[in-house]
Amino acid sequence: MRSLVVALIALSFLSCKSTHKLSHEFDLRDGGERMSETRFVSTRHIDSVDVAALKADVWKLEHYSYPDSIRLFVRVLDTNGYVVTHMAAPYKKQGAPDYFPILTEHLGVRRKKKSVDVSSFRVREYGEQDSVPTNIALAIDCSGSMKGAKESIDHGAELFIGLKRPCDNISLTAYHKEIKVVFPLSNDTGSMLREFREYKKNSQGLFTATYDGILKTLQTLKDVPLDQPKVCVVFADGDENLSSTKVSDIFEYATKHNISIYCVGFGYAQDEPLQDLSLYTGGKYYRAYTKRDLLAIFLDIYRSLRNYYLVTYTPPRYEGLHTVDLTVDVPGRDTMIARGLYEKTPLSPMDVRDEFSKPILFAFNQSVIDTASFFILDELSDALERYDRVVLEVQGHTDNIGTEEYNMTLSQARAEAVKSALVHRGVDATRLRTRGFGFMMPVVPNDSEENRAKNRRTVFRVLRK
Repeated sequence: MRSLVVALIALSFLSCKSTHKLSHEFDLRDGGERMSETRFVSTRHIDSVDVAALKADVWKLEHYSYPDSIRLFVRVLDTNGYVVTHMAAPYKKQGAPDYFPILTEHLGVRRKKKSVDVSSFRVREYGEQDSVPTNIALAIDCSGSMKGAKESIDHGAELFIGLKRPCDNISLTAYHKEIKVVFPLSNDTGSMLREFREYKKNSQGLFTATYDGILKTLQTLKDVPLDQPKVCVVFADGDENLSSTKVSDIFEYATKHNISIYCVGFGYAQDEPLQDLSLYTGGKYYRAYTKRDLLAIFLDIYRSLRNYYLVTYTPPRYEGLHTVDLTVDVPGRDTMIARGLYEKTPLSPMDVRDEFSKPILFAFNQSVIDTASFFILDELSDALERYDRVVLEVQGHTDNIGTEEYNMTLSQARAEAVKSALVHRGVDATRLRTRGFGFMMPVVPNDSEENRAKNRRTVFRVLRK
């Protein structure tokens, strides 16, 4: 029902598959003009473009500092692949219009979703002359199923390394059954090329540990400061039959270390989990059908790391899906929208938590939910609607004021009240269990009012995702 969830459910099937038709369907011939979208080829000044041919996108989204800040990496391109420059400080000419007038966040996906205009945000343009260091970790699938793509990936990887500026750092990890860090994070272009050329002489493996390989690739960026741009670029077909690592482990590590993942899939590869990793980590998913398209993707990724509009702002708090719309207003054409997404619900299949707490308030010594907590129930019901395989146990907990029997009854009644409130908001009752624990499981000693307030809580245990 929900495409993101269906994709992740597919993991159980993907892990059982070891071969598919990639080597026959995707041989990256030199011929062929098929491309899935416009690629970044160069830059053009805003005054020298056909404004009717423009479009805007969010190429990267960083939410590691939520709820304090969000960072959008925005591009404005024309249909020929030229990224448009001089639309924001410090390069916008004096007297030019405000090209980025409105930023809006849409919270949730239900019909009653809330839209919030962000009153204050900053747009700063970055280009080649800014020389902001970029840290890039390449992950290359070298299993037998990638045979048809090997020559082009090898060529593209060398091209990618050759584009490196002195301030940039690159690592490269190759994997099949075995995982090999071909070279760690480095800025020595000559050394990197020598190490890679030596490695690519090796034969390809028969099995694939894609998720183990991606996690190992991410770990080559572990010492990079959190606020420096970091990306992992994965070239794979989605084949997986050997890893002990889960997709949620990769997501947790990438989010903790502020690493956006860019996955390049091939032809009709079965790579839905890789698409989800790109979405949830603020990266981008590409699909290549021809050699020309694959090499264009390499260039698109690298050039986009050097030329962008950085939008920073403080987001509204909402534990659910955030859809970010940046209005791009260029005189002489219709308004454009650059859109990005990020997810903050604990029900996301990428979230590794087995349980989470919510500060749901009740009337004193009663099971009547305070109206101040209704927004929490709205957030949770919205997430349950999207992730419709999730089953929760609603647990009530109290402080130690009163008898054990009284608090056990009160905690059960409060858990039932939360369940009823969610059912009233459209959640299927069969997806919710209730259980009262009274004061038997405090999180802190009940030795102060502050601590007793922490113990009066509602906990949601995830029984199924």
